[in-house]
Amino acid sequence: MTTSITFELPPATYEQLRRTASRQNRPVAEVVKEIVLREIPDLPSLPADVEAELASFSQLSNDVLWLVARSTLTRQQQEALAKLNDQAQRRPLTANEQSQRNELIATYDRALVRRAQAALVLKQRGYDLSDPTVLKAS
Repeated sequence: MTTSITFELPPATYEQLRRTASRQNRPVAEVVKEIVLREIPDLPSLPADVEAELASFSQLSNDVLWLVARSTLTRQQQEALAKLNDQAQRRPLTANEQSQRNELIATYDRALVRRAQAALVLKQRGYDLSDPTVLKAS
């Protein structure tokens, strides 16, 4: 499945793309598509529930997005993960410890994805996120 998009380019950029396409005897759209696909890595899809959750972020209020963008693991989760990581450096973890560690890592990964999506939506809404301290938990 593909999606069509339309966007505006400065005249000089379009002219450069047109000349390149002409030299290659190809349509401009194919040249642009090739450039975009070459520059963006083919990332694996996220699970459907994660995709749906992230898609809903555009419906959230700015206040909720800021909360999500600044969210972290609880102090208890951070300490438990740090302890398990430290133990894993010194000895093999038990099956129970490895299971706990995997669960905490999954929670951390999901939080990172949520934070990134919230930050993206805030940036699209015009907020300046160039200073990383604005995303630090309060």
